[in-house]
Amino acid sequence: MAYVKDPVCGMEVDASSDLKFEYDGATYYFCSRGCKLEFEDDPEKYLDPEYEPNM
Repeated sequence: MAYVKDPVCGMEVDASSDLKFEYDGATYYFCSRGCKLEFEDDPEKYLDPEYEPNM
């Protein structure tokens, strides 16, 4: 089982999760619907290298 980091909250997420979103040629995975919706609203905010998740 592979794990990836939720870009919104920083939690490790199972990469087989259905909570995923395609953006700019990459797939991002989320721990919850809330994190997915936040990312969909403003992906650039969460992809900014200066952004630090606060879990």
